[in-house]
Amino acid sequence: MGFSLPAAIGTSFASPGRPVVQIAGDGGMQMNIQEFETIAYHKLPVKMVVLNNRSYGMVRQFQQSYFHERYPSTYQGYSTPDFEKVAQAYGIQAATIGETEESIQRGLSQLFADPTMAFLLQVEIDPMINAYPKIAFGYPITQMEPFVKPLDMEGT
Repeated sequence: MGFSLPAAIGTSFASPGRPVVQIAGDGGMQMNIQEFETIAYHKLPVKMVVLNNRSYGMVRQFQQSYFHERYPSTYQGYSTPDFEKVAQAYGIQAATIGETEESIQRGLSQLFADPTMAFLLQVEIDPMINAYPKIAFGYPITQMEPFVKPLDMEGT
């Protein structure tokens, strides 16, 4: 968590002039949000996608599954900035979209309109959407939830 933005910056320095796509959740993005300055200062063509569910999603999902939907500090007592406005404050072009197919198509067009410039695309998603597969409490990484074989997972 928090690694993707610095990794994208490093990749951009290693591949001058080539756009780099970075995807992060809102919590991970906040861990290194100050690096927007690095991107702006060096004019790096980093394409940032922030999945903003206004919560620490994986921890919230764990709380939902194992702690009777008590969400302290993940959904309740947690907030996110408007990443579009933060990016713009650094001089980085940005846009916010929702979950509809039309909105996604429009956002992707904006994201890649100029491959030489940085751009931030904030995607607002439902805070109660869960991610699967996920590590199950008390099980090894080889047994993720839902407990199905990998080929069966492809059909879900």
